[in-house]
Amino acid sequence: MQSKNISVHGSNMHVLTANEESSKSPILFLHGNPSNAFIWRNIAPIVASTDHPIYVSDLIGMGKSDKPAIDYTFAEQYMYVEKLIDTLNLRDVILVLHDWGSGLGFHYFAMHESNVKAIAFMEGIIQDIGTFFDSATIDFFHQLRGENGWKMICEDNIFLQNVLPTWVSRGLTEEEVEGYTSPFKIVESRKPIWKWVSQVPLNGKPELMASVVENYRTKLSKSTIPKLFCYAEPGAFMPEPVKNWIIENIPNLKSVNVGDGIHFIQEDHPEEIGKAIKEFVITL
Repeated sequence: MQSKNISVHGSNMHVLTANEESSKSPILFLHGNPSNAFIWRNIAPIVASTDHPIYVSDLIGMGKSDKPAIDYTFAEQYMYVEKLIDTLNLRDVILVLHDWGSGLGFHYFAMHESNVKAIAFMEGIIQDIGTFFDSATIDFFHQLRGENGWKMICEDNIFLQNVLPTWVSRGLTEEEVEGYTSPFKIVESRKPIWKWVSQVPLNGKPELMASVVENYRTKLSKSTIPKLFCYAEPGAFMPEPVKNWIIENIPNLKSVNVGDGIHFIQEDHPEEIGKAIKEFVITL
């Protein structure tokens, strides 16, 4: 795949591309927290065999994208993604989403329904985590969002060193760990990770994000565009109760169980996910 920098709001966003000359609908991959385009490395090439244009983006402040002096709120991150789509002139786009990439992609769909042809998603944010996480996990998130959150996430680097590998079923190699940690070598570079954690809807807070999620959740439940839901068991952000709600309430949805997994399921089942997305895209 080709590595490119796209100027967006005065900063460069790093994008991996393939098949750019194809006239087929473009496919945009959006990662979440605390990852980067690296998470799609074994999936995007499989999907690229469809000859659709492929765009695998690093969110602003993450991966190989620039790290401007912004607050890295959801609104700012979305502003960059929305402008990136416009700058690349992506029309009738197919979105492939994970984690906060789903928050951004689902919100883009809610704001630009006519420009989204289909959505594939996995382990995304579609429900308040206070409704399904156990008390220990909820307490952990409260700590991360509290007065010691900056120290835990940015100084102690707990999200990259502990949370990410724990939420992968298999062990990551040293090279794979480096693929995730290399963009965040200094304390200040981890600001986006810290900010993302503070914005996950938890017991209705923050209210703005709870409202955003509820809005796109409602839109998804009424939309008839094709959707692909790849899930693993037991999952993390989309465990069985959330999975069941999705399958029962979102129309024109194909669901695929890719196997055992927690949250970063691209690391456990890249071939299964890639194949599912490829087959989904071919049917569009």
